[in-house]
Amino acid sequence: MRRLSRLVIGFVVAGLAVGAPLGVAPATAQPAPTTRSALLIGVNRFVGNTRPNYGAVNDVADTREMLIRAGWRSEDILVLTDEGARADDIRNGLRWLVDRSSPTSVSAFHYSGHVKQAGGAEFLWPHDNRFIRDTELASSLQQLQGRSWINISGCEAAGFDEGISSPTRLFTASSTATEKSYELVEAGKSVFTMLMVDQGMRKGLADENRDGRVSVQEAFRYAATRAPEITKGAANGPQHPVMRGGSGDFFFDEVATPPVAPTKTCGLNLLGLCLF
Repeated sequence: MRRLSRLVIGFVVAGLAVGAPLGVAPATAQPAPTTRSALLIGVNRFVGNTRPNYGAVNDVADTREMLIRAGWRSEDILVLTDEGARADDIRNGLRWLVDRSSPTSVSAFHYSGHVKQAGGAEFLWPHDNRFIRDTELASSLQQLQGRSWINISGCEAAGFDEGISSPTRLFTASSTATEKSYELVEAGKSVFTMLMVDQGMRKGLADENRDGRVSVQEAFRYAATRAPEITKGAANGPQHPVMRGGSGDFFFDEVATPPVAPTKTCGLNLLGLCLF
């Protein structure tokens, strides 16, 4: 990752205010009865001399808190970080997520960390440096039933959409397949997930229509308009988040509807910035 200076961090954090709670139903409402499962992965530390990250683990913590506030049970959220996020741990977590899905389930997958790009492919970068190819990740996530949100915060993140996005699978990525993604070292968070999850959802700042709820799409739009501005001075150029797939607004406090039949679609250190 690349780092942002205190000046830029001040620009991001200044003016933060607590708005409507993360886009969930009022506190008096009971969570909708549905199967909910989330796999959240964040890797700051690695074996050997791999350069560490600073915001991946906090990204996961913010995402978990957002889901809990939306009515998800802690036992339905599998968190893998640092030493617990080896390649085999991630593969086992993916199997856990798929096995728990059903035609009426809601699933979430989040990854924050390094990305290796080689030979025209992208790879997740686990703690033990045993890379997981984009096509392997896609093959697992394509098996999810019901509705799902898949989020990747890392360099060249959109390159992981090897058939992941669909009417039932909403895919979001921190940058295009040719761009770097950045984190704010002093804030201890990635730019994209901080904007989308922490500010947009947890603090309710992405509530476009002021209805007291924030959809994933609203949160994405909030982040997508701000991330390029925050990272425009980076040596490797700004990041532009990507969103694909999904049919209808995605809220974390709703019961999933049966999936729609799939249809074919066409397819630093400058200013203290740090990239995944």
